[in-house]
Amino acid sequence: MRRSTKLAGTLGLLCTLLLPSAASPVLYIDINAPGGKRMPIAVASFVVASGDPALSRSVPKVLEGDLALTDLFDLVPEKSHMEAVTPAHFSGTPLSFPAWKVIGAEAVVIGKVDTRGDQVSVEMRLYDATQGTLMAGKRYTGTPRQVRGIAHRFANEIVYAFTGVRGIFGTEIAFTARPGAGKGKGKEIYIVGMDGQELRQVTDNRSFNLFPHWSPDGQWLAYTSYRTGVPVIYLRNVAGGSEKEGVRFGNTKSPGGFSPDGQWLYAAVSQDGNSDIYRVRVVGGTAETVVGGYGLDVSPSPSPDGRGLVFVSDRGGSPQVYVKTLGEANGVRISHGSGYATSPSWSPAGNRIAFTARAEGKFAVFTVAPDGSDLRQVTGAPDGDCEDPSFSPDGRYLVYSYRKRGYSELKIISTDGRQERTLASGLGDMGSPAWSPGR
Repeated sequence: MRRSTKLAGTLGLLCTLLLPSAASPVLYIDINAPGGKRMPIAVASFVVASGDPALSRSVPKVLEGDLALTDLFDLVPEKSHMEAVTPAHFSGTPLSFPAWKVIGAEAVVIGKVDTRGDQVSVEMRLYDATQGTLMAGKRYTGTPRQVRGIAHRFANEIVYAFTGVRGIFGTEIAFTARPGAGKGKGKEIYIVGMDGQELRQVTDNRSFNLFPHWSPDGQWLAYTSYRTGVPVIYLRNVAGGSEKEGVRFGNTKSPGGFSPDGQWLYAAVSQDGNSDIYRVRVVGGTAETVVGGYGLDVSPSPSPDGRGLVFVSDRGGSPQVYVKTLGEANGVRISHGSGYATSPSWSPAGNRIAFTARAEGKFAVFTVAPDGSDLRQVTGAPDGDCEDPSFSPDGRYLVYSYRKRGYSELKIISTDGRQERTLASGLGDMGSPAWSPGR
């Protein structure tokens, strides 16, 4: 069962100790200032009232790993902590904030875990160590398997408390790969957490399963499968595993993004030698042509407001990236240069479009404003190709596939190119990553 979906469905928020106003969060970090001052933060060992004593450090480790990924925080090492957190700190006894300040911590996270049967209660608090005030505090309940997801949720609360921007922890990336270290037949769909943990295989039919795309609520994956001998776009419920046909008409076909309300799926479908872009109603299957004409039109990605569409067309002689307003006849080309451009992805923030294009003989990842201005190369590699970018829900990161002869992996990079890390490796021909929506 899909971890984050199950968490959303069964995890109860029992008590809110402090909930900063969504309209006016307390801002300490400018998330749009690259290279700015990081917030020194200490995550103390948790109090384990009952249950597995290992939770004392395993839950803080998840929080620390999440915060480290943001490049917004400096983690004060555990060996420097001068105060031991006790159950009394959750029943009225204040922390010794000067003891945390003297080791350089400007913020402190404490937590308590209580396990009773098959239920786990986790209470977590974030304090401003300088002012001695509670910034965020919540108590969650779930099963032992959900503890990691609970930690991700509070990491998001920490990021929001300091920046006013929702965190992306607990989100996932779907992608395609050959099973068995690349020696298996066909390609299957996999999902991995954005922290590189909890990799799992979604399909297992020894056929070609391609181009996964998430629905806006994160409940469904659209993808193309050749398991019946002909390509069909399926909609798969990620939590339960049930499937239904989404698009059967036409010859070759591949899904693009969903409309923001989740009612339509955009797809490229070839018929009579042409590949046109349709939108297909998820319930009912009614299809409408969105982009048509002679030649190739593929890879649709709608804008977050639902009024625009970015896609690839060879109408100018080579595949290039175009943007159009839905309901209007023509598109405007926004990619330029030699070679060709492909695999566009519209940022959920609405301000950038990522795509793949040639750079010095290799494929690289670029971003551009929706009007075609301000082209930037985000990443490239002299020994391989960087392809298939997909934005994080906050628009601050991209996941992409890196390939060279006999090797592939997935990488995550900040849109300014300053931070980069490997997300997943070890499978064959990894590609087509798609980042899930936020929670």
